[in-house]
Amino acid sequence: MAKRKNAPSTPNVDTSSNNDSKEKLIFVLPGDNVSQYIKADAEATILLGTGLQRRRQVRNDDSDSDNLAVYATLSGCLQYTFRTTGGKKKKQSHVYWIRSSNSTGRNSSLQLQDRVVGIIQERAGPDGAGGDYYRVLLGNADTTALLSNLNFEGATRRNKPTLELGQVLYARIDEWVPGLEPVLSCKLGPHDSAAVKTKDWMTNEGIYGVLQGGTVLTVSTGLARILLTPKGVVLWDSVSKHELTSAFEIAIGVNGLIWLHASPSPQAIVVLQNAILNSQLLTPEQTAGMVQQLVHTMRKQIQRELDAN
Repeated sequence: MAKRKNAPSTPNVDTSSNNDSKEKLIFVLPGDNVSQYIKADAEATILLGTGLQRRRQVRNDDSDSDNLAVYATLSGCLQYTFRTTGGKKKKQSHVYWIRSSNSTGRNSSLQLQDRVVGIIQERAGPDGAGGDYYRVLLGNADTTALLSNLNFEGATRRNKPTLELGQVLYARIDEWVPGLEPVLSCKLGPHDSAAVKTKDWMTNEGIYGVLQGGTVLTVSTGLARILLTPKGVVLWDSVSKHELTSAFEIAIGVNGLIWLHASPSPQAIVVLQNAILNSQLLTPEQTAGMVQQLVHTMRKQIQRELDAN
């Protein structure tokens, strides 16, 4: 029996438990086309959550036109719910996601209002309010969030940032519906100090927003949270006492990404990275000694390079 090449797999629909029920358990595998189960509704927005991705489908006939289709990226059961949000102007949404044992614990260490460092991965599409959604990488390839470029201080339909692939930004988790990617915001939130003044996104002086230059260091989420405690303050005080590392900027995301920018010497970044990674299990006294030793070693290396030239 001849096999048809590139035949798309079909989701397994289980109705054996109750043939009269309108609810059907739809089990899918990565790569399954689930477009037939996505409701088209002109009055409601379709939201795709964990385990689903909209991709371009190339037709197998002679037509040159391509179609967008929804594919599963996880194995599990297709889930659906209808959601209404907003005040006077209600927004209705059809929400779909994959319930999978592979996705449990995804972003599990993060909470609403947590501050995170992310990397722009792609433009995800219009946000329905005159802006664009961007997908932001928060860690590994399966840990992402969405950010509208209208969620910046002072951003409007006519005056909003255009985000680019690979840009690093600092944001907070503003909204999170179970089964969906968290939604980020680069505006001040309820947990930010009232003494902090709002800065327009164009000034690059706000707490949140795009981070210029620098480098990104990946650490455990546990270490990231430790660095935001008084123990972390000891580390920053120790680093600031040395001329080599006295001028630096840092943004710590509780998702385990840390943005570092130091000047004028690039060697300062190396010292800062090693100081952060070595500090987790040290006492305050040991931390100060460790930083001093790192700076001393780097200065000797810089001097040897100067003498060789």
